Amino acid sequence: MSQGGHTGRPAGPDGSDEPGERGSVGVQQALRLFGNTTDGVMAVDRDGRVVLWTHAAERLLGYVASEVVGRRCYEILRGSDEHGNVLCHLHCHVLTMAKRRRPAHAHDVWTRRKDGAERWLNVSTVLVPDGEGTIVVHLMRDVTGSRTPQRAVEILLRRFQAGAAPPLRTNGDLPAALTAREREILAFLASGESTRIIARRLFISTATVRNHTQSILVKLGVHSRLAAVALALRSGSG
Repeated sequence: MSQGGHTGRPAGPDGSDEPGERGSVGVQQALRLFGNTTDGVMAVDRDGRVVLWTHAAERLLGYVASEVVGRRCYEILRGSDEHGNVLCHLHCHVLTMAKRRRPAHAHDVWTRRKDGAERWLNVSTVLVPDGEGTIVVHLMRDVTGSRTPQRAVEILLRRFQAGAAPPLRTNGDLPAALTAREREILAFLASGESTRIIARRLFISTATVRNHTQSILVKLGVHSRLAAVALALRSGSG
């Protein structure tokens, strides 16, 4: 691939196969080894600029090497944690630790692919010593399916609070649209509220909340509150 043909070679700021200015021969050879892993690999210099982007990283996030090499890593990942706190920024803890030559612990990052699809990535780091600092190698793997639904629930809740109903599939997976009240209750379910609290917040009886909840489950074809929330989220991002 002319644009994404970096399968382990460090790339220069112009996206070519020439090593970055700060990459010594030893560093180049070390970075090439990371082309042999199925994990997506992104390596950055001490300023956070991408010097390596592998084919596996391209498959994982949708960007080809020429789109990312030379840019700052946080501009690509724009990652956050499960609480919505921004993890990827100019002075992120990973680069701060790297400047002290101390690797950061593996952590999960919520990000988006180039096509907008939301992904959880587990990211571990390897430090490669360089003459003018340290190259930080990020090994990234998709753990979206194994994550707890908390972050997904928070995203869905914000959609409801903004007054937007979750987009429903038209292929028959979700056979009936929810009413405005059902969407409102589903938002509270997503936030983990109990039937009693929902009733109090909406000034209705607990029996009415249970009836609406049962209607939601029937319409979505699921058997639990969590399944309803997860299905609604998938329908919005699928």
